[in-house]
Amino acid sequence: MEKDRLKAHPHVVNPKDLLSKEKSFNDRLAVWIGTHVGSMYSFYLFNVIAFLSLKSALDTHNLVPIINWVSSNWLQLVLLPAIMVAQNVAQSATDAKSEADHMTLTYLANLQDEQMVELKNQTKILSFLEKNK
Repeated sequence: MEKDRLKAHPHVVNPKDLLSKEKSFNDRLAVWIGTHVGSMYSFYLFNVIAFLSLKSALDTHNLVPIINWVSSNWLQLVLLPAIMVAQNVAQSATDAKSEADHMTLTYLANLQDEQMVELKNQTKILSFLEKNK
């Protein structure tokens, strides 16, 4: 009975079904880049790359190259993957919640269908009893 309530329901659409099944080349490329650049490995790699140029900025003993290094090298190069990782984590949580909500909605829709059948059967019984009083 419990498993029947989790079967697909005609009035409940799975969130995954709302997404296009066919992905274009650009879609696949964007997902690949987002997956690989938006990783902690990229974060660490870009940190190393950014810090390789820090020594030359500090050797100038001038504030402008240091500010340039912080703003263009470190902030842009390192924070981009960190932000993408955070977005990927948030998206995973949203996907999990969406799936849980879908399962709950499917369960409730099937449960409601069962309740409607029970109510119709009770109505038939009550009508029968009323007629045969």
